[in-house]
Amino acid sequence: MTNTKITLAACVLILLAFVAAGGETDRIKVKAANSLNEGRESETVGIDLEMSPALLRFSQGAKASVYSEHLKEFILCQGIDNDGDGKNDELIFKADFEPGQTRVFYIADSNNTSDVNVVERTNAMFVPQRKDDFAWENDKIAFRVYGPELQRTELTSSGIDVWVKRVKYPVMEKLYSKGHDYYHSDNGEGSDFYTVGTSLGCGGLGAWHDNRLWQSENFIAWKIIANGPIRSVFELAYKPWQMGAKTSGEKKRISLDLGSNFNRIESFFDGDVNDAVPVVGIVESAGGGNAVFGPDKTWLSYWQNADGGNGSIGCAVILPQDAARNDSVTAQKHNILLARLNGRGSVVYYAGACWSKTADFDSEEKWLKYVQKHVRLIENPLRIEVLSE
Repeated sequence: MTNTKITLAACVLILLAFVAAGGETDRIKVKAANSLNEGRESETVGIDLEMSPALLRFSQGAKASVYSEHLKEFILCQGIDNDGDGKNDELIFKADFEPGQTRVFYIADSNNTSDVNVVERTNAMFVPQRKDDFAWENDKIAFRVYGPELQRTELTSSGIDVWVKRVKYPVMEKLYSKGHDYYHSDNGEGSDFYTVGTSLGCGGLGAWHDNRLWQSENFIAWKIIANGPIRSVFELAYKPWQMGAKTSGEKKRISLDLGSNFNRIESFFDGDVNDAVPVVGIVESAGGGNAVFGPDKTWLSYWQNADGGNGSIGCAVILPQDAARNDSVTAQKHNILLARLNGRGSVVYYAGACWSKTADFDSEEKWLKYVQKHVRLIENPLRIEVLSE
């Protein structure tokens, strides 16, 4: 959960405002309900700003604040312009939910009594000084993908690389500034000892055709949509690549939330790929590892054998029910789930990773439980209701 700091004066002021006679305040009451019989920790609550006319002012320039009835304090929030029209269309914040619990929040105009200090945050960045990497991280884990300069000089790869972290604050900018040898060592903050090469890495996307895996080249362009503190969203563009019998360009939108080990990834295609078979996969480690497929082939976990003193990295991919073909293959040193396009002509999936040297995931069993719970969270989202204006 994000560390926040609120003064007593701030709490008093907001409480006085909320109990004002006649209901004359401009607050908006929102309920978020957890339908599962298990808890949700550090869950992202997303409010569509078109759910209520009163919410629209927060898409048109007004800055929002969010007050938690349970915590009796303001909590961190973030507005996001998902469609790039210059107006926010979503407001997000974090909360914990007990099994079957409903939480109440109030959305109001921000002022100096509702300021929240930010300690932990997500971050995404283009790294031209490292041959056009694109890197991103949150308080749990970090990732990168390779860009055009690396392809021109060394390596063609569409895979997702994993960087592990010991700390909750952003570290990748610092690690890059220290150089290759530093971030490939266990320096106390973060490290890169995952091997991608020319593979899909930890959750890259490809295509399955003629009993073989087809892959794109490195990304050719990037765009940051939102950059923390709660969620970073960015897009990567790829030149047309051979998806077996079909060729198509691809635009990949990736988002990572604070408190989660999983990215949400959506790949859009601009060619006729209706009969193509997209796939998501995880490369097998040279040192060996254990692959576990979900019984309905909607998820896949791979736990690498320990890499000496570096420990183990766990990877997983998840396909929502409507994106899964409920089939898998093992080929070209990859474990692969077969996916399907949705009505938008895109593929949505989730890819994430963990490190065995963190208390949360010091065993494969803990990682598998987390992966399976994330499957349930995806299929059972929070129910959001706007109650009053």
